[in-house]
Amino acid sequence: MESTIRKLAEDEFLEFANIAIQAFPANKENTPEYKEKFAVNLRRIHEESGTIGFYGLFRNGKLLGGMRLHSFEMNLFGKIVPAGGVGLVAVNFLHKKEKVAKELIGYFIRHFREKGASIAMLYPFRPDFYKKMGFGYGTKMNQYRIKPDSFPPGGSKEGLAMLGETDKEKIRDCYNRYAKKTHGMILKTVFDTDALFKNPENRIIGVFNGGDLSGYIVYGFEQADKQNFLRNNLVIREFIYETSDALASLSKFLNTQSDQIERIILNTQDDGLEYLLGDARDGSDYLIPSVFHETNRSGVGLMYKIIDMEKIISDLEGRVFGNVTACFSLLVHDSFETASPVTINVRLEDGKLSKGKAEDSQFNIELDITDFSSLMVGAVGFRKLHRFGRLKLSKPEFGPLMEEAFQGDEKPICTTPF
Repeated sequence: MESTIRKLAEDEFLEFANIAIQAFPANKENTPEYKEKFAVNLRRIHEESGTIGFYGLFRNGKLLGGMRLHSFEMNLFGKIVPAGGVGLVAVNFLHKKEKVAKELIGYFIRHFREKGASIAMLYPFRPDFYKKMGFGYGTKMNQYRIKPDSFPPGGSKEGLAMLGETDKEKIRDCYNRYAKKTHGMILKTVFDTDALFKNPENRIIGVFNGGDLSGYIVYGFEQADKQNFLRNNLVIREFIYETSDALASLSKFLNTQSDQIERIILNTQDDGLEYLLGDARDGSDYLIPSVFHETNRSGVGLMYKIIDMEKIISDLEGRVFGNVTACFSLLVHDSFETASPVTINVRLEDGKLSKGKAEDSQFNIELDITDFSSLMVGAVGFRKLHRFGRLKLSKPEFGPLMEEAFQGDEKPICTTPF
């Protein structure tokens, strides 16, 4: 049966809201009032954000599912490039296993390819489901549960201040300066910054260097014990700092909360936080043999897919592939889109990537689009994929050269939820 995918009309948001509510078992709200409120909020985002749109899939005029599409500006190894994101992929409960989600994701990929993006991103409800559609893993997220007095106390409290709506522009400027220096980050829009203040649970503390905001923390609270309202944790929702002095000041603030806060919960893609902290243990007292103290939990989340093989070459002009010079062919399998592998001929000249010629190719690298995507965004290095048998190298003698080119030492960092 032929499907039509298009932007939702104003009077279709309530129907999509109902589908989305029913599609996710974790959502216990099912009242008419909640559905109406949810639909109004979705329509507001659709109309006001400027970068977010809601799309529905229709068969015989009936809405069977939908999704939210995001147009991003992303830092790819120092170059700001367009990228696409998808969220709230929801399918009518009565029409599951009818390829609705597959068609929606296919449209999502084509939509952003046509808009000039080379990268598509999503947060998976099941990583294996989206891996079958060609999405590869990004950088793991680590959750630390830290005693407040484990943060270093040596910073200065001078310049610390609670931030309000009048500071929105400074917050966005601070975030975007950091994002433009950090591979993988997505630029924050005015709509994104406004959203920080629409959540009444958010508190924001910042540190000023003169008139400029050089770092800030968005945080809230959760009860550590439902039976005791005096026991609370501080939950960090956003932690941005531009300088070591800003980090020291914000750490000082966190250190001084030990009289009322049991643990500070911090989700970060930095897996070396123990070098900052006095005590990185998470309070579980779990011991990993032989004697390794548990510091954090970690998990896979944000996934990437290269959706335009030609465009990614020009988008990667900011990445330096070691100091390598070589010509080779990449054979990339993507069963979601094509039956045969796509061949890309590339050239590295002193670490700079460009299009190559088939006749100049010295060897081939064959791999799946999932691993190719993770490799190209720097989430994994060549050596690991080769060791795990996730790629084939036609001439093994070129292995060390490719390990140097694709070291995977600058992993993408992304703090944007969508």
